Amino acid sequence: MIGSIETCDLKHTFKLGKIDVPVLHGINLQVKSGEFVALCGASGSGKSTLLNLIAGLTKPTGGKIIINDTDITNLSENQLCLFRQKNLGFIFQSYNLIPSLTALENVELTLIFAGLPPRERKEKAQFFLELVGLADRMNHKPNELSGGQQQRVSVARALVNNPSVVLADEPTGNLDSHTGREIMNLMRKINIEGKRTFLVVTHDLSLARLADRVIFLRDGLVVEEEVVA
Repeated sequence: MIGSIETCDLKHTFKLGKIDVPVLHGINLQVKSGEFVALCGASGSGKSTLLNLIAGLTKPTGGKIIINDTDITNLSENQLCLFRQKNLGFIFQSYNLIPSLTALENVELTLIFAGLPPRERKEKAQFFLELVGLADRMNHKPNELSGGQQQRVSVARALVNNPSVVLADEPTGNLDSHTGREIMNLMRKINIEGKRTFLVVTHDLSLARLADRVIFLRDGLVVEEEVVA
């Protein structure tokens, strides 16, 4: 399964009225297929901006983003939507589950957009909810689940389209330390057994060191890289 990420001299500047606010100053980053890489840095260092650019949710001011050998920098919105659907999974800090839907329905929703028939949708959603340890909670709505269980639903939803690359933005940020470690270990297990590439933004260095590598950002630049033994 291909799952590589590369950025070349990636730059981004936000506009606040007439004022330009540079955020990324030329990021050169490589994540190999099957790697689990953590991005760390203080608030305002550019971690989430970098992840949003790699996800194709924001257009860069300069440089290139290459995912699975495809330069996504100049793709149209429609092309980006199709590319994300086939290649990328997303895990968010705030879970982003629809409150009126069950865990099963939240995961199935992704497959509706992909055009899968109902029976296949249900079978795939059930498989991935079982994979993340929620076989007995499929028919519960988000308000009937703990924070850790909601994030497990989010992980299942990110995996259900069989993406080669999973992007996670502070996936443990709303969880206590014990549950956060459980979620990080779950993602690591899926990374190893499923040979999926993970790029995870986290402020927790102890969790980041569960990754293969930790990349540190400061003021929109890569300042350090640590290979975890």
